[in-house]
Amino acid sequence: MVKAWRTVPLAFCGTVVLTVAGCSKTQPSIPDNFCHVPVNNSALASLVPDGDSLEQKYTPFESHPGAQCDLSVDGRGVLSVAVNRWDRAPDPTDWSKVGSPYKYAAQRKVAFPGHASIGSDRAVVEATCNTKTAYVSVVVDFWGDRVENTPTGYKKLQRFVNDFVPRETKKLDCTN
Repeated sequence: MVKAWRTVPLAFCGTVVLTVAGCSKTQPSIPDNFCHVPVNNSALASLVPDGDSLEQKYTPFESHPGAQCDLSVDGRGVLSVAVNRWDRAPDPTDWSKVGSPYKYAAQRKVAFPGHASIGSDRAVVEATCNTKTAYVSVVVDFWGDRVENTPTGYKKLQRFVNDFVPRETKKLDCTN
C-alpha cells in the first residue's frame, strides 16, 4: 500500500514535467521587414526572445519624414525605434558622452557614414545624408531577456544598427 502512494505522486510529477516541456515556447517567425524596410534575419533574430506571437507597429510622423516602429513578443515590448529625417545640418555632438547614461554604451564605428553611441540596450545614431544639409537620427531601445548587460553585449544591437540604418536612410531619400 505504501508503494502505491509513492507511485501516484511520481507518475503525476512525470506527467507535469512532460506537459511543461511540450509547451515550452520557441522563437516566433522573424519578419523579413521592420519599419517598412527589409532586414537581415540574423540581425533581428538575435534580439527577439522566445514567445508565441510577434507583433509590429508602424506609426509615421506627421511633422517630418520618419516613423516610430515597435516590435513586441506576447504583448511585451522588445524593440522600439524612432527614425527622423532632418533637412538641416546636425547639431555639434560629443559622441563620447552621448551614451554615458546607458549601460556599456560608447561611441562605436558603424558600417555607414555617420556616428553612433551603442550600448547593450540602447543606440543613438546620426546617419549622414548625401548632402551636408540633411541627416537621419535613429534611436533604438531594446528590452527583454535577450539584452546582454556585459561589456560585449552591445554587439547584438550594433549588428542590427549596421543592417537597418543604411536601408532606412535609403528609404528616406538620404542616401543612394
